[in-house]
Amino acid sequence: MTYIAAFDLGTSALKGILLDREGHRANEQSIEIETKYGLNGEVEQQPEQWWQALQTILSIWKDTTPGRVEAITAVTFSGQMEDVIPLDPSGTASNAILYSDTRADQEARFIQSKKPLLSNITGNAIRSSTPLAKLLWMKKHQPPQYQSTKAFVFSAKDYLIHKLTNEIVTDPVTAATSGLMDLNERSWSEELLSDFSIDASKMPRLLEPEEEAGKITAQVSQVTGFSVETPVLCGSGDAGAATLGAGALYEGDLYLYLGTTGWAAAPTKESANKIDGVFTLSHLPEGTNISIAPLLNAGNVHQWAVHTWGDQTESPYDNFEKMAAASPAGANGVLFLPYLHGERFPVMDPEASGAFVGLNPAVQKSDFARAVVEGLCFSCCQVIESLSEKQEGMMTIIGGGTRSRVWTQTLATILNRPIRVPNESEYSTVIGAASTAFISMGWVEDYAEFTKKYIDTLGAEVFRPEQENRETYKSQYDRYLRLYPSLKETYNN
Repeated sequence: MTYIAAFDLGTSALKGILLDREGHRANEQSIEIETKYGLNGEVEQQPEQWWQALQTILSIWKDTTPGRVEAITAVTFSGQMEDVIPLDPSGTASNAILYSDTRADQEARFIQSKKPLLSNITGNAIRSSTPLAKLLWMKKHQPPQYQSTKAFVFSAKDYLIHKLTNEIVTDPVTAATSGLMDLNERSWSEELLSDFSIDASKMPRLLEPEEEAGKITAQVSQVTGFSVETPVLCGSGDAGAATLGAGALYEGDLYLYLGTTGWAAAPTKESANKIDGVFTLSHLPEGTNISIAPLLNAGNVHQWAVHTWGDQTESPYDNFEKMAAASPAGANGVLFLPYLHGERFPVMDPEASGAFVGLNPAVQKSDFARAVVEGLCFSCCQVIESLSEKQEGMMTIIGGGTRSRVWTQTLATILNRPIRVPNESEYSTVIGAASTAFISMGWVEDYAEFTKKYIDTLGAEVFRPEQENRETYKSQYDRYLRLYPSLKETYNN
Protein backbone atom coordinates (compact mmCIF):
# COMPACT_ATOMS: atom_id res chain seq x y z
CA MET A 1 0.00 0.00 0.00
CA THR A 2 1.18 3.51 -0.78
CA TYR A 3 0.68 6.71 1.23
CA ILE A 4 0.99 10.45 0.95
CA ALA A 5 2.35 12.53 3.82
CA ALA A 6 0.82 15.95 4.47
CA PHE A 7 2.08 18.51 7.00
CA ASP A 8 0.65 21.79 8.25
CA LEU A 9 3.09 24.13 9.97
CA GLY A 10 1.01 26.59 11.99
CA THR A 11 1.97 29.11 14.62
CA SER A 12 1.74 26.75 17.56
CA ALA A 13 2.41 23.29 16.11
CA LEU A 14 3.48 21.15 13.19
CA LYS A 15 0.76 18.61 12.35
CA GLY A 16 1.33 15.62 10.10
CA ILE A 17 -0.90 12.89 8.68
CA LEU A 18 -0.39 9.75 6.62
CA LEU A 19 -3.21 9.05 4.18
CA ASP A 20 -3.83 6.14 1.84
CA ARG A 21 -5.67 6.40 -1.48
CA GLU A 22 -9.04 5.83 0.20
CA GLY A 23 -8.43 8.76 2.54
CA HIS A 24 -7.88 6.54 5.58
CA ARG A 25 -5.43 7.94 8.13
CA ALA A 26 -2.61 5.60 8.97
CA ASN A 27 -1.15 7.99 11.54
CA GLU A 28 -1.31 11.59 12.72
CA GLN A 29 0.97 13.55 14.99
CA SER A 30 1.38 17.07 16.33
CA ILE A 31 4.54 18.71 17.72
CA GLU A 32 4.40 22.09 19.48
CA ILE A 33 6.43 25.06 18.24
CA GLU A 34 7.83 27.87 20.42
CA THR A 35 7.29 31.55 19.59
CA LYS A 36 9.50 34.39 20.84
CA TYR A 37 8.07 37.87 21.51
CA GLY A 38 10.08 41.10 21.71
CA LEU A 39 9.41 44.50 23.28
CA ASN A 40 8.98 46.36 19.97
CA GLY A 41 6.44 44.17 18.22
CA GLU A 42 8.89 41.41 17.30
CA VAL A 43 7.37 37.95 16.85
CA GLU A 44 9.83 35.27 15.74
CA GLN A 45 10.36 31.53 15.50
CA GLN A 46 13.45 29.43 14.83
CA PRO A 47 13.16 27.57 11.50
CA GLU A 48 15.51 24.90 12.79
CA GLN A 49 12.83 23.99 15.34
CA TRP A 50 10.40 23.39 12.46
CA TRP A 51 12.91 21.01 10.88
CA GLN A 52 13.43 19.19 14.17
CA ALA A 53 9.65 18.88 14.63
CA LEU A 54 9.35 17.29 11.18
CA GLN A 55 12.07 14.78 12.00
CA THR A 56 10.35 13.99 15.32
CA ILE A 57 7.07 13.19 13.57
CA LEU A 58 8.85 10.97 11.05
CA SER A 59 10.71 9.20 13.86
CA ILE A 60 7.40 8.50 15.63
CA TRP A 61 5.90 7.18 12.39
CA LYS A 62 8.86 4.87 11.83
CA ASP A 63 8.50 3.48 15.36
CA THR A 64 4.70 3.12 15.36
CA THR A 65 3.96 2.23 11.73
CA PRO A 66 7.04 0.37 10.43
CA GLY A 67 7.56 0.47 6.68
CA ARG A 68 5.03 3.21 6.00
CA VAL A 69 7.47 6.13 5.77
CA GLU A 70 9.33 4.27 3.03
CA ALA A 71 5.96 3.68 1.31
CA ILE A 72 5.22 7.41 1.06
CA THR A 73 4.96 8.34 -2.62
CA ALA A 74 4.44 12.10 -2.26
CA VAL A 75 4.97 14.77 0.39
CA THR A 76 2.99 18.01 0.59
CA PHE A 77 2.56 20.96 2.93
CA SER A 78 0.60 23.95 4.12
CA GLY A 79 2.00 26.59 6.42
CA GLN A 80 1.68 29.97 8.09
CA MET A 81 2.04 32.88 5.66
CA GLU A 82 3.34 36.47 5.69
CA ASP A 83 6.59 35.29 7.27
CA VAL A 84 9.99 36.55 6.15
CA ILE A 85 12.56 33.75 6.27
CA PRO A 86 16.05 34.68 5.01
CA LEU A 87 18.11 31.84 3.54
CA ASP A 88 21.88 32.32 3.41
CA PRO A 89 23.98 30.75 0.61
CA SER A 90 24.36 27.53 2.63
CA GLY A 91 20.56 27.23 2.99
CA THR A 92 20.59 28.06 6.69
CA ALA A 93 17.87 30.39 7.98
CA SER A 94 18.12 32.98 10.73
CA ASN A 95 15.06 33.64 12.87
CA ALA A 96 11.82 33.85 10.92
CA ILE A 97 9.88 37.11 11.24
CA LEU A 98 6.27 35.94 11.66
CA TYR A 99 3.08 37.34 10.18
CA SER A 100 1.99 38.93 13.49
CA ASP A 101 5.27 40.87 13.84
CA THR A 102 4.53 44.63 13.74
CA ARG A 103 8.01 46.17 13.71
CA ALA A 104 7.68 47.37 10.09
CA ASP A 105 4.87 49.89 10.66
CA GLN A 106 6.87 52.87 9.37
CA GLU A 107 7.90 50.94 6.26
CA ALA A 108 4.27 50.03 5.60
CA ARG A 109 3.31 53.72 5.78
CA PHE A 110 6.14 54.58 3.37
CA ILE A 111 4.93 51.97 0.87
CA GLN A 112 1.37 53.26 1.09
CA SER A 113 2.50 56.83 0.44
CA LYS A 114 4.79 55.90 -2.45
CA LYS A 115 2.37 53.47 -4.11
CA PRO A 116 -1.20 54.35 -3.04
CA LEU A 117 -2.72 52.22 -5.82
CA LEU A 118 -0.59 49.16 -5.06
CA SER A 119 -3.71 47.15 -4.21
CA ASN A 120 -4.74 47.37 -7.87
CA ILE A 121 -1.85 44.99 -8.54
CA THR A 122 -1.75 42.85 -5.40
CA GLY A 123 -5.44 42.91 -4.43
CA ASN A 124 -4.44 43.91 -0.90
CA ALA A 125 -3.42 46.92 1.14
CA ILE A 126 -0.04 47.11 2.83
CA ARG A 127 0.28 46.58 6.58
CA SER A 128 3.15 46.16 9.01
CA SER A 129 2.60 42.41 8.67
CA THR A 130 3.18 42.45 4.90
CA PRO A 131 6.48 40.82 3.89
CA LEU A 132 7.34 43.71 1.55
CA ALA A 133 7.30 46.09 4.55
CA LYS A 134 9.45 43.66 6.53
CA LEU A 135 11.94 43.40 3.66
CA LEU A 136 12.30 47.19 3.61
CA TRP A 137 12.72 47.15 7.39
CA MET A 138 15.51 44.60 7.03
CA LYS A 139 17.21 46.63 4.29
CA LYS A 140 17.22 49.64 6.61
CA HIS A 141 18.01 48.03 9.97
CA GLN A 142 19.91 44.86 9.01
CA PRO A 143 21.60 45.69 5.68
CA PRO A 144 24.42 43.10 5.97
CA GLN A 145 21.90 40.31 6.52
CA TYR A 146 19.68 41.51 3.69
CA GLN A 147 22.59 41.71 1.26
CA SER A 148 24.01 38.30 2.24
CA THR A 149 20.63 36.56 1.95
CA LYS A 150 20.50 34.27 -1.07
CA ALA A 151 16.69 34.15 -1.14
CA PHE A 152 13.63 34.85 0.98
CA VAL A 153 10.66 32.57 1.47
CA PHE A 154 7.37 33.73 2.93
CA SER A 155 5.75 30.62 4.36
CA ALA A 156 7.08 28.30 7.03
CA LYS A 157 6.34 25.29 4.82
CA ASP A 158 8.66 26.68 2.13
CA TYR A 159 11.58 26.38 4.51
CA LEU A 160 10.80 22.69 5.07
CA ILE A 161 10.52 22.16 1.32
CA HIS A 162 13.96 23.75 0.94
CA LYS A 163 15.42 21.46 3.61
CA LEU A 164 13.99 18.39 1.85
CA THR A 165 14.83 19.31 -1.76
CA ASN A 166 17.27 22.27 -1.81
CA GLU A 167 14.68 24.09 -3.94
CA ILE A 168 13.42 27.60 -3.18
CA VAL A 169 9.74 27.90 -4.08
CA THR A 170 6.42 29.26 -2.92
CA ASP A 171 2.78 29.13 -4.04
CA PRO A 172 0.31 31.83 -5.20
CA VAL A 173 -1.73 31.62 -1.98
CA THR A 174 1.34 32.54 0.07
CA ALA A 175 2.70 34.99 -2.51
CA ALA A 176 -0.61 36.90 -2.51
CA THR A 177 0.18 38.00 1.07
CA SER A 178 3.69 39.23 0.22
CA GLY A 179 2.80 42.61 -1.28
CA LEU A 180 4.81 41.70 -4.39
CA MET A 181 2.60 39.37 -6.45
CA ASP A 182 0.29 40.38 -9.28
CA LEU A 183 -2.90 38.68 -8.13
CA ASN A 184 -4.44 38.37 -11.59
CA GLU A 185 -1.29 37.01 -13.22
CA ARG A 186 -0.24 34.87 -10.22
CA SER A 187 3.35 36.02 -10.82
CA TRP A 188 5.85 38.41 -9.20
CA SER A 189 5.22 42.00 -10.19
CA GLU A 190 8.25 43.40 -12.00
CA GLU A 191 6.87 46.89 -11.40
CA LEU A 192 6.76 46.50 -7.62
CA LEU A 193 10.12 44.76 -7.41
CA SER A 194 11.63 47.67 -9.36
CA ASP A 195 9.81 50.43 -7.48
CA PHE A 196 11.06 49.19 -4.10
CA SER A 197 14.49 47.95 -5.27
CA ILE A 198 13.85 44.34 -4.30
CA ASP A 199 16.25 42.00 -6.06
CA ALA A 200 14.17 39.61 -8.18
CA SER A 201 16.85 36.93 -7.79
CA LYS A 202 16.02 36.78 -4.07
CA MET A 203 12.39 35.81 -4.77
CA PRO A 204 11.32 32.14 -4.62
CA ARG A 205 10.12 30.39 -7.76
CA LEU A 206 6.31 30.46 -8.02
CA LEU A 207 4.57 27.11 -8.51
CA GLU A 208 0.95 26.01 -8.32
CA PRO A 209 0.16 24.08 -5.10
CA GLU A 210 -0.10 20.68 -6.84
CA GLU A 211 3.16 21.12 -8.79
CA GLU A 212 6.35 19.32 -7.80
CA ALA A 213 8.90 21.53 -6.05
CA GLY A 214 11.67 18.93 -6.05
CA LYS A 215 12.62 15.47 -4.84
CA ILE A 216 13.99 14.03 -1.62
CA THR A 217 17.78 14.09 -1.77
CA ALA A 218 19.98 11.14 -0.81
CA GLN A 219 21.30 13.02 2.23
CA VAL A 220 17.79 13.88 3.43
CA SER A 221 16.65 10.31 2.86
CA GLN A 222 19.20 9.08 5.39
CA VAL A 223 17.99 11.59 7.98
CA THR A 224 14.23 11.30 7.46
CA GLY A 225 13.53 7.81 6.12
CA PHE A 226 11.80 9.17 3.00
CA SER A 227 12.80 7.23 -0.10
CA VAL A 228 15.26 8.95 -2.43
CA GLU A 229 13.54 10.80 -5.29
CA THR A 230 10.17 10.96 -3.50
CA PRO A 231 8.40 14.00 -5.00
CA VAL A 232 7.80 16.98 -2.71
CA LEU A 233 4.98 19.26 -3.82
CA CYS A 234 4.81 23.02 -3.44
CA GLY A 235 1.63 22.84 -1.35
CA SER A 236 -0.13 26.01 -0.28
CA GLY A 237 -0.32 28.70 2.36
CA ASP A 238 -2.48 27.68 5.29
CA ALA A 239 -5.45 29.86 4.31
CA GLY A 240 -5.80 28.03 1.00
CA ALA A 241 -5.50 24.58 2.57
CA ALA A 242 -7.88 25.49 5.39
CA THR A 243 -10.44 26.84 2.94
CA LEU A 244 -10.40 23.58 1.02
CA GLY A 245 -10.34 21.56 4.26
CA ALA A 246 -13.50 23.36 5.36
CA GLY A 247 -15.19 22.36 2.11
CA ALA A 248 -15.37 26.01 0.94
CA LEU A 249 -14.77 25.64 -2.78
CA TYR A 250 -17.40 27.79 -4.41
CA GLU A 251 -18.53 31.41 -4.27
CA GLY A 252 -21.06 31.78 -1.46
CA ASP A 253 -19.38 29.26 0.84
CA LEU A 254 -18.26 30.69 4.21
CA TYR A 255 -16.30 29.27 7.11
CA LEU A 256 -14.49 30.33 10.27
CA TYR A 257 -11.05 29.15 11.36
CA LEU A 258 -10.14 29.25 15.06
CA GLY A 259 -6.49 28.48 15.68
CA THR A 260 -3.86 30.43 17.61
CA THR A 261 -5.11 33.31 15.51
CA GLY A 262 -8.14 33.05 13.26
CA TRP A 263 -10.05 34.24 10.23
CA ALA A 264 -13.36 34.15 8.41
CA ALA A 265 -13.12 33.37 4.72
CA ALA A 266 -15.17 32.85 1.58
CA PRO A 267 -14.21 31.89 -2.00
CA THR A 268 -14.77 34.69 -4.50
CA LYS A 269 -14.35 35.50 -8.18
CA GLU A 270 -13.39 39.09 -7.33
CA SER A 271 -9.79 40.16 -7.88
CA ALA A 272 -9.82 42.64 -5.01
CA ASN A 273 -11.95 43.29 -1.93
CA LYS A 274 -13.32 46.76 -1.29
CA ILE A 275 -13.46 46.28 2.48
CA ASP A 276 -10.42 47.81 4.16
CA GLY A 277 -8.58 45.14 6.14
CA VAL A 278 -9.89 42.14 4.19
CA PHE A 279 -7.31 40.14 2.23
CA THR A 280 -7.84 38.75 -1.26
CA LEU A 281 -5.73 35.64 -1.75
CA SER A 282 -5.34 33.14 -4.54
CA HIS A 283 -7.30 29.93 -3.93
CA LEU A 284 -5.90 26.49 -4.74
CA PRO A 285 -8.06 26.05 -7.87
CA GLU A 286 -6.80 28.42 -10.56
CA GLY A 287 -9.20 31.20 -11.45
CA THR A 288 -10.60 31.59 -7.94
CA ASN A 289 -9.62 33.73 -4.97
CA ILE A 290 -10.43 33.87 -1.26
CA SER A 291 -11.74 36.85 0.69
CA ILE A 292 -10.28 36.47 4.15
CA ALA A 293 -10.81 38.65 7.23
CA PRO A 294 -8.11 38.05 9.86
CA LEU A 295 -8.35 37.80 13.65
CA LEU A 296 -5.19 38.26 15.69
CA ASN A 297 -7.03 37.24 18.86
CA ALA A 298 -8.50 33.74 18.96
CA GLY A 299 -6.97 30.61 20.49
CA ASN A 300 -4.05 32.62 21.88
CA VAL A 301 -6.50 34.60 24.04
CA HIS A 302 -8.41 31.47 25.02
CA GLN A 303 -5.11 29.84 26.04
CA TRP A 304 -4.17 32.93 28.10
CA ALA A 305 -7.51 32.77 29.91
CA VAL A 306 -7.19 29.02 30.52
CA HIS A 307 -3.78 29.44 32.13
CA THR A 308 -4.90 32.52 34.06
CA TRP A 309 -8.09 31.09 35.56
CA GLY A 310 -7.90 27.32 34.98
CA ASP A 311 -7.00 25.06 37.89
CA GLN A 312 -3.45 23.92 37.13
CA THR A 313 -3.74 20.89 39.46
CA GLU A 314 -5.96 19.12 36.92
CA SER A 315 -6.66 19.56 33.22
CA PRO A 316 -6.73 23.36 32.94
CA TYR A 317 -8.82 23.33 29.74
CA ASP A 318 -11.48 21.06 31.24
CA ASN A 319 -11.54 23.20 34.37
CA PHE A 320 -11.93 26.38 32.33
CA GLU A 321 -14.80 24.82 30.36
CA LYS A 322 -16.61 23.97 33.59
CA MET A 323 -16.11 27.49 34.93
CA ALA A 324 -17.38 29.15 31.75
CA ALA A 325 -20.40 26.84 31.66
CA ALA A 326 -21.23 27.66 35.29
CA SER A 327 -21.75 31.35 34.49
CA PRO A 328 -25.04 32.32 32.79
CA ALA A 329 -25.30 33.78 29.30
CA GLY A 330 -24.14 37.38 29.52
CA ALA A 331 -21.58 36.56 32.25
CA ASN A 332 -23.61 38.49 34.86
CA GLY A 333 -23.01 41.69 32.94
CA VAL A 334 -19.24 41.32 32.51
CA LEU A 335 -18.02 42.21 29.00
CA PHE A 336 -14.59 41.40 27.59
CA LEU A 337 -12.72 43.10 24.74
CA PRO A 338 -10.30 40.42 23.48
CA TYR A 339 -7.64 42.62 21.84
CA LEU A 340 -4.69 41.29 23.87
CA HIS A 341 -2.48 41.37 20.77
CA GLY A 342 -3.85 44.49 19.11
CA GLU A 343 -6.13 43.68 16.18
CA ARG A 344 -6.17 43.63 12.39
CA PHE A 345 -9.86 43.45 11.52
CA PRO A 346 -12.43 44.96 11.70
CA VAL A 347 -10.45 47.10 14.14
CA MET A 348 -7.06 47.88 12.61
CA ASP A 349 -5.11 49.05 15.63
CA PRO A 350 -1.85 47.40 16.73
CA GLU A 351 -2.01 49.46 19.94
CA ALA A 352 -5.44 48.16 20.98
CA SER A 353 -5.52 46.14 24.19
CA GLY A 354 -7.93 43.95 26.13
CA ALA A 355 -10.38 45.09 28.78
CA PHE A 356 -13.07 43.88 31.16
CA VAL A 357 -16.04 46.15 31.94
CA GLY A 358 -19.16 45.69 34.03
CA LEU A 359 -17.41 44.51 37.19
CA ASN A 360 -19.29 44.63 40.50
CA PRO A 361 -18.98 42.87 43.89
CA ALA A 362 -21.18 39.97 42.75
CA VAL A 363 -18.83 38.99 39.91
CA GLN A 364 -17.16 35.59 40.33
CA LYS A 365 -14.20 33.88 38.67
CA SER A 366 -16.56 31.89 36.45
CA ASP A 367 -17.98 35.14 35.05
CA PHE A 368 -14.51 36.17 33.86
CA ALA A 369 -14.17 32.81 32.07
CA ARG A 370 -17.59 33.19 30.45
CA ALA A 371 -16.90 36.79 29.45
CA VAL A 372 -13.67 35.77 27.67
CA VAL A 373 -15.53 33.18 25.60
CA GLU A 374 -18.33 35.60 24.78
CA GLY A 375 -15.90 38.40 23.88
CA LEU A 376 -14.13 36.10 21.42
CA CYS A 377 -17.51 35.16 19.94
CA PHE A 378 -18.57 38.80 19.58
CA SER A 379 -15.30 39.52 17.78
CA CYS A 380 -15.95 36.62 15.39
CA CYS A 381 -19.50 37.82 14.84
CA GLN A 382 -18.31 41.31 13.92
CA VAL A 383 -15.83 39.87 11.42
CA ILE A 384 -18.40 37.56 9.81
CA GLU A 385 -20.93 40.38 9.47
CA SER A 386 -18.29 42.53 7.77
CA LEU A 387 -17.36 39.79 5.32
CA SER A 388 -20.71 38.33 4.32
CA GLU A 389 -24.19 39.72 3.75
CA LYS A 390 -25.60 36.22 4.15
CA GLN A 391 -26.31 35.76 7.85
CA GLU A 392 -28.22 32.49 7.74
CA GLY A 393 -27.69 28.82 7.00
CA MET A 394 -25.20 26.38 8.43
CA MET A 395 -21.59 27.52 8.76
CA THR A 396 -18.50 25.34 9.16
CA ILE A 397 -15.92 26.07 11.84
CA ILE A 398 -12.52 24.37 11.92
CA GLY A 399 -9.33 24.61 13.96
CA GLY A 400 -8.22 23.74 17.46
CA GLY A 401 -10.64 26.23 19.02
CA THR A 402 -13.52 23.91 18.18
CA ARG A 403 -12.40 21.61 20.98
CA SER A 404 -14.12 24.05 23.35
CA ARG A 405 -17.80 23.10 23.33
CA VAL A 406 -18.69 26.22 25.32
CA TRP A 407 -17.03 28.39 22.67
CA THR A 408 -18.76 26.69 19.71
CA GLN A 409 -22.18 26.55 21.41
CA THR A 410 -21.97 30.22 22.43
CA LEU A 411 -20.94 31.18 18.92
CA ALA A 412 -23.91 29.32 17.40
CA THR A 413 -26.27 31.23 19.69
CA ILE A 414 -24.69 34.64 19.11
CA LEU A 415 -24.64 34.12 15.34
CA ASN A 416 -28.14 32.61 15.47
CA ARG A 417 -27.22 29.95 12.96
CA PRO A 418 -26.27 26.26 13.19
CA ILE A 419 -22.55 25.54 13.30
CA ARG A 420 -21.00 22.44 11.79
CA VAL A 421 -17.77 21.20 13.39
CA PRO A 422 -16.12 18.36 11.43
CA ASN A 423 -14.73 15.50 13.47
CA GLU A 424 -11.10 16.26 14.42
CA SER A 425 -11.45 19.67 12.81
CA GLU A 426 -8.03 20.70 14.10
CA TYR A 427 -6.67 18.53 11.25
CA SER A 428 -8.88 20.12 8.56
CA THR A 429 -6.06 22.32 7.25
CA VAL A 430 -3.63 19.46 6.82
CA ILE A 431 -6.34 17.37 5.11
CA GLY A 432 -6.93 20.29 2.77
CA ALA A 433 -3.19 20.35 2.09
CA ALA A 434 -3.31 16.64 1.23
CA SER A 435 -5.55 17.45 -1.75
CA THR A 436 -2.52 18.68 -3.71
CA ALA A 437 -0.87 15.26 -3.44
CA PHE A 438 -4.07 13.41 -4.39
CA ILE A 439 -4.25 15.49 -7.58
CA SER A 440 -0.53 15.12 -8.31
CA MET A 441 -0.76 11.34 -7.86
CA GLY A 442 -3.81 11.12 -10.11
CA TRP A 443 -5.96 9.78 -7.27
CA VAL A 444 -8.54 12.49 -7.98
CA GLU A 445 -9.07 14.64 -11.05
CA ASP A 446 -9.40 18.02 -9.34
CA TYR A 447 -10.14 19.84 -6.07
CA ALA A 448 -13.89 19.48 -6.56
CA GLU A 449 -13.61 15.68 -6.66
CA PHE A 450 -11.35 15.69 -3.59
CA THR A 451 -13.83 17.84 -1.67
CA LYS A 452 -16.75 15.59 -2.62
CA LYS A 453 -14.97 12.33 -1.74
CA TYR A 454 -12.86 13.27 1.27
CA ILE A 455 -14.23 16.47 2.84
CA ASP A 456 -18.01 16.33 2.47
CA THR A 457 -18.13 12.74 3.73
CA LEU A 458 -16.42 13.52 7.05
CA GLY A 459 -18.58 13.16 10.14
CA ALA A 460 -19.44 16.33 12.04
CA GLU A 461 -21.24 17.64 15.10
CA VAL A 462 -23.82 20.39 14.71
CA PHE A 463 -24.39 23.07 17.38
CA ARG A 464 -27.73 24.87 17.21
CA PRO A 465 -28.66 28.29 18.69
CA GLU A 466 -30.10 28.37 22.20
CA GLN A 467 -33.03 30.69 21.55
CA GLU A 468 -33.61 31.40 25.25
CA ASN A 469 -30.28 33.30 25.33
CA ARG A 470 -30.69 35.28 22.12
CA GLU A 471 -32.01 38.51 23.69
CA THR A 472 -29.26 38.55 26.30
CA TYR A 473 -26.62 38.23 23.61
CA LYS A 474 -28.24 40.88 21.40
CA SER A 475 -27.97 43.33 24.30
CA GLN A 476 -24.38 42.33 25.12
CA TYR A 477 -23.33 42.53 21.46
CA ASP A 478 -24.67 46.08 21.21
CA ARG A 479 -22.54 46.98 24.25
CA TYR A 480 -19.54 45.17 22.74
CA LEU A 481 -19.69 47.20 19.51
CA ARG A 482 -19.45 50.42 21.54
CA LEU A 483 -16.59 49.20 23.71
CA TYR A 484 -13.54 49.69 21.44
CA PRO A 485 -14.60 53.17 20.20
CA SER A 486 -15.08 54.22 23.82
CA LEU A 487 -11.63 52.97 24.88
CA LYS A 488 -9.64 53.92 21.79
CA GLU A 489 -8.53 57.30 23.13
CA THR A 490 -7.06 55.68 26.26
CA TYR A 491 -4.44 53.66 24.32
CA ASN A 492 -0.91 55.07 24.55
CA ASN A 493 -2.10 57.88 26.81
